[in-house]
Amino acid sequence: MFLRNINNGWEMTPRYRIEVTDAFDCDYQTNRPEKEFPLARTEYQKLYLDSSNMSLAEEPIENEAKVSYDANEGVANFDFQFDKQTEITGYMKLRLWVEADGHDEMDMFVNIQKTDENGNWLPTYILGEPHPGSWGKMRVSHRVLDEKLSTDYEPVQSHLKEEKLSPGEIVPVDIAIVPSSKIWHKGQKLRVQVAGRYIREGWFEPLAWETDNKGSHVIHTGGKYESFLQIPVIPPKYQAGDYIYR
Repeated sequence: MFLRNINNGWEMTPRYRIEVTDAFDCDYQTNRPEKEFPLARTEYQKLYLDSSNMSLAEEPIENEAKVSYDANEGVANFDFQFDKQTEITGYMKLRLWVEADGHDEMDMFVNIQKTDENGNWLPTYILGEPHPGSWGKMRVSHRVLDEKLSTDYEPVQSHLKEEKLSPGEIVPVDIAIVPSSKIWHKGQKLRVQVAGRYIREGWFEPLAWETDNKGSHVIHTGGKYESFLQIPVIPPKYQAGDYIYR
């Protein structure tokens, strides 16, 4: 690109630059150049939800379990602790097997947060405020996906069909999470929050809508109800001994 017939070298600028956030107002990396997005070296990994102990695991859960929360006021938290430094950059998706207890509809909202080893929230500051976390949302009656637009890492709802829930019916839903980039250090935890409302107390932008929730939401995990969070893990570009080059 030329401005006033002066070659400014713009065509040599990397197509993508990434801010890898850490916690509070501390960034892990800024303006990191990348050639594509999602990153070609992404390694997608599944973390399986376990409602028996409200955790996530790297291997599928054998035993079935379920947890419920009040559809309007409650929240379910699932935690996973990293045993090594891990960068997550790109698109996450959450597969849940869910049931509406006392209603035929579910509006679901998801946060992905970072905590310390003791479970204390480590927010990223946006405009000086603690951001609630990478988020996703789903109206369960609109769970049918657009097969042409959806990918393995980003489910896209078609919104062409409405399927209300029958009493006792358990269905799978795929919830897209807004793409982000963050580093987790060894010992820190990733937290999945699921609720029937935006979990954004104190955040200046509520992003709310008029929900259609009654009764309780039930999340089924384990066995044939393979609920999981798929995360885009980014391996280091290089490693020399204990030093990691990202």
